[in-house]
Amino acid sequence: MIHPDCKQAIIDRARIDEVLGDFMSLKKAGVNYKGCCPFHNEKTPSFVVSPAKGIYKCFGCGKAGNAVGFVMEHEKMSFTDALKYIAKKYNIAVVETHLSDEEKQHFDLRESLQVVNSFANEYFANNLHNTADGKAIALSYFKERGFTEETIKQFQLGYCLEQKDAFTQAALAAGYKLEYLEKTGLTITADYGNVDRFRGRVMFPIHSLSGAVIGFGGRIVGANPDKKFAKYLNSPESEIYNKSKTLYGIYFARTEIAKQDQCILVEGYTDVISMHQAGVRNVVASSGTSLTVEQIRLIQKFTNNVLVVYDGDMAGIKAALRGINIILEQGMNVSVLLLPDGDDPDSFARKHSADELHNYIKTHKTDFITFKTQLFAGETQNDPIERAKLINDVVRTISLIPDPVTQMVYVEECSKILKISQDVLLKQLQKITQTAILQTHNRPQQQTPTPEQIAEITEQNDTMGIISTEKELLRLLIVYGDKTVDLPILPQPIHVHEYLHKEIIDGGMCLQQDVFPAMFREYFEHNLQQHDASQYFNNHHNQQCAAWSIDFVKKSMDMTLSGIWKKRQSAYETEEQKLSTVVWDTIATYKRKRLEDEYKALANQLKNPLSPEELLHITAELAKKKKTIQNITKELKHVV
Repeated sequence: MIHPDCKQAIIDRARIDEVLGDFMSLKKAGVNYKGCCPFHNEKTPSFVVSPAKGIYKCFGCGKAGNAVGFVMEHEKMSFTDALKYIAKKYNIAVVETHLSDEEKQHFDLRESLQVVNSFANEYFANNLHNTADGKAIALSYFKERGFTEETIKQFQLGYCLEQKDAFTQAALAAGYKLEYLEKTGLTITADYGNVDRFRGRVMFPIHSLSGAVIGFGGRIVGANPDKKFAKYLNSPESEIYNKSKTLYGIYFARTEIAKQDQCILVEGYTDVISMHQAGVRNVVASSGTSLTVEQIRLIQKFTNNVLVVYDGDMAGIKAALRGINIILEQGMNVSVLLLPDGDDPDSFARKHSADELHNYIKTHKTDFITFKTQLFAGETQNDPIERAKLINDVVRTISLIPDPVTQMVYVEECSKILKISQDVLLKQLQKITQTAILQTHNRPQQQTPTPEQIAEITEQNDTMGIISTEKELLRLLIVYGDKTVDLPILPQPIHVHEYLHKEIIDGGMCLQQDVFPAMFREYFEHNLQQHDASQYFNNHHNQQCAAWSIDFVKKSMDMTLSGIWKKRQSAYETEEQKLSTVVWDTIATYKRKRLEDEYKALANQLKNPLSPEELLHITAELAKKKKTIQNITKELKHVV
């Protein structure tokens, strides 16, 4: 149990943006930070972190809390473990009070398994450096692979002795229960006695995103390794280790992935370690398993760009290609890097410096679909049947990409490589898309939700953020309609109500949600800019309108956009002082969201049979809207 004074010191020291930055990519947005929520799948950032208030809030799924609560929720940790993680980050010595036997029994299963793994990690590392077999067998193996002492310690590599139950006996002697040794998979119990799962293997600890050891990978070593046993062995699934949700090296790579805006994906433990040692640190491994949606979403917390590295083995490449479709389905950008024959990422990294590696990656990577098309085009050139299969396969891969403009770019590129008409590829693309839609419609329908559930789902699934932005527009109108703002796009100051009327009503973008359109119109019909608009709506005969108005006023009273605290005085910048930026940012955001909504609706038309002329027209319109969205996004970044 952590001492109360120590607990408070940890909480006081934690900066929420720094703690959350270990788990996700955050970008500055005024005095706050924004990013894609790590608790639900989203592409438009709705997750806001306020360093001044020490809290986070997702306006998409509604989750909110402080730094400790985030670590608990994200890593499924207990309160104590979350505090210890933050203490470790800030090099705070944890002071614990004595735990009675009764208190120890109340530790939950996850915490118990975590403690056992932590002991095992230290035990294996000690074997590597301080036993005769560890030095002669395991340490020699790592040295032969070119791993330095610094790398070995950083990745916490170790060794499990060859003896049948050496680890189990040591753990039991240290007071750890056999029940937990079994549940972590470190010990196998049998009629003939207990056996160490990883005996005679070098050990690769597998870390969670927060750095906790959640499992192990072990490689058999020795002068004459028994071929009956698998070369590599992983911990079994447990309460703290799920292979399909884990990427080896993510703890060491997460910061660099966000910094480089790219994740390099390799296959094995040594590939990650060698590349990291060579200076390429944004690299993770799937550990020989097929990629899963959970693993891709783990990467997506930090970047939308994935580079998959293959060695020169053609059979291996063809087998691995099948697993990449899932990355495309998640809307991510996939590139491929092919290494020279005879090299894998491990061996190639050991032969080259960091500069050489970075240069090779830069000059040799290619986008996945072009790579796949070029890879098979030569093989099928003289075989019409195989060529037809290739074309269908390539088009099927293109159909997985959510963005229709990107689809069209690839259709054009593949048309050139395969020397086939774009119209043929487009027709096949539409056919595949329509088939997928029919299959979706033919699936068994779920039970119809109640009206209350529909309202809740609508709010939670506001993926475009339109509902929340319309709330902000109406709030600004009611609370600040008579205020004057100086906007970067206008030559002179303007009243908030004038600017909102110009952009919303004159701009043909009437609000759409709930009672918002009626309240917006009523404001101007009653010339409320000349009166106290909030007082008018607070006492409105429509209770729904009154409730919204009261909520807007309360939010505006509580809100401060920055906390610039000075010694002996509390000077802070209020929302009204930042009103020009707030109004401009809200309108620009709303325009962007509406354009994104229109873009999505237009893109859906591509699922219908279209003539070449209609197809070109829609594609051109999509390109225009995408360009406008990008321009607004750039303007938002500059102003914010």
